Amino acid sequence: MEGNCLKVTIVTPAHNEEETIGQCLCAVRKMKAPNGVNVQHIVVLDRCTDRTGQICESHGVKVLVKDWRGSFVSPIVEAMDFALKKVDGDLMMKVDADIQVTEITLAKLLPRLRGNVACVSAEVKSRTGKKHLDALMWLRDLNYRVAPLGRRIHGACTLFRRDVTEEIGGFDPNAPAWDTGYELKLKKHGYETEVAEDVIVLEYRETNIGRVIRHQIDSGKARRKMRIGFLTTLLHAIFRGRPFVIWGYLFGDATEVVD
Repeated sequence: MEGNCLKVTIVTPAHNEEETIGQCLCAVRKMKAPNGVNVQHIVVLDRCTDRTGQICESHGVKVLVKDWRGSFVSPIVEAMDFALKKVDGDLMMKVDADIQVTEITLAKLLPRLRGNVACVSAEVKSRTGKKHLDALMWLRDLNYRVAPLGRRIHGACTLFRRDVTEEIGGFDPNAPAWDTGYELKLKKHGYETEVAEDVIVLEYRETNIGRVIRHQIDSGKARRKMRIGFLTTLLHAIFRGRPFVIWGYLFGDATEVVD
């Protein structure tokens, strides 16, 4: 910490995100930093072949170029590990390229990092611009609130302590899903996480029914690889209306990379 100033580094991993990165950057720029907090925004250009880099430059946002693919199971976990080693900051905040934060997102998340809580995530609501899919997203969001399975952090918008992350040895290179893998590792070392249900951010994604199904299958594969129990996964699939998670868990290739 420099003097009495708390430094927060926002990291956005980006692999060919030209369709959404501009709105993300604008939203982050409008986000208000509380008094005594210094904020910087870094975009990790992860093997980008589109205009993502040019858009970042036009917004005056610093970029880190990662033009290789290493041994991490998940490219997102690998991009976050790359950023962790390259940037400074007392706290780090992951904001995906398709996320639009609000002016008060950071101010509302900061107080949640207290005591043993090392990571807090916003409540993410997904929108596609297609009425039938948005109705499914709305039902999914509602289900997350009422299903009796507890809450896991949502990796699309998270604020976490850098010192704790370094203390536990960084991110898990074998985790197919960055948020679940990070949360499990934190809890293994005695730290807690929290979902701030009153802090809402919007996720804009171009998707279709096929992609929704594929995402569920990949989630099932990831849960199996991280050795999350079958009964827990079955209850997850039932209560959250995600039947293809079970298909991925039972029949998917658990060694396949999940992006």
